[in-house]
Amino acid sequence: MNAAVSDETLHAFIDGELDVAECEQLLARMRNDEALSRRACALRSLKSMVRLAYTKPPAAAARAARALPKQRLVQRCAYACLVLLAGLSSGWALRGLEAQVATKVPATLPGGYQMISLGGEPDPSRVMLHLDSSAPERMLTALDQAERLLDEAEREGRAMQVEIVANSHGIDLMRAGVSPYAARMAKMTQRHANLQWVACSQTIARFTSQGQNVELLPTARAAPTAIGEIVTRLQQGWTYVRV
Repeated sequence: MNAAVSDETLHAFIDGELDVAECEQLLARMRNDEALSRRACALRSLKSMVRLAYTKPPAAAARAARALPKQRLVQRCAYACLVLLAGLSSGWALRGLEAQVATKVPATLPGGYQMISLGGEPDPSRVMLHLDSSAPERMLTALDQAERLLDEAEREGRAMQVEIVANSHGIDLMRAGVSPYAARMAKMTQRHANLQWVACSQTIARFTSQGQNVELLPTARAAPTAIGEIVTRLQQGWTYVRV
């Protein structure tokens, strides 16, 4: 019997991170497995939904204007395959949810980043920051945004909850012996009881299978999947911000 396909593998497929042979094998399984194709379509829909939550910083926008690299071309092919599979199955599993989010106008944070929530206006007292890159400027932005939100709430006497969710190479921020900001994170946790650090277990498992030793900082916890944590928080009324 074929092993179950993990969400992490489907994320990699949707993002164009699998090689050609792996993509072909997965597509062959989807054509014969309606449940698997629905999972892939649902995840693709979720990714489209959360991408509505931010705008590209100027530097990223400039890079996007250049010729698309091979990875982006593969990603477009993957999306096209998913559209075809969706047409063959019963449709997008989260189509209604995506449409609901798309009708909301997100509020803007400094630096061009936006935030969005599933419930009416974004709740400024519960904010989830999503990090999926180990780029130093992205890590610093996540820390600066979290600290700014918590410090402002403390000065104004408001309750504030902030959660930083990391997947892909973003978990480097929370890895013992790897994170360049471990000391700052420890101080932030001591100062703010309502600050949480959450790493994706699927990403940890993937890095471990590649021979990496992944140990989280004492301040961090692991969630089964980053996308699951994000959707759960959105359903609870939290505001989402992709860093």
